[in-house]
Amino acid sequence: MHIVTSVDEAIWHINQFDGAPEEFRLAIADNLFAPPGAYIALIVDQILARGWEPDGFVQEEGYRICRFKELN
Repeated sequence: MHIVTSVDEAIWHINQFDGAPEEFRLAIADNLFAPPGAYIALIVDQILARGWEPDGFVQEEGYRICRFKELN
């Protein structure tokens, strides 16, 4: 699994995905979650723009694999 290390890279993967949000996984480097959280906020904005919302994550060494679902 590819680990994204920048906001631009994450947004590219989000916009390129063509399928159900439940099938999409985004591995995000831990440094993008660091305070004050501006990086992850930009990524979540793109997720919400697609009509998705976060649906949990699995913590791995140095990154999180994030899951998504349709926005309720």
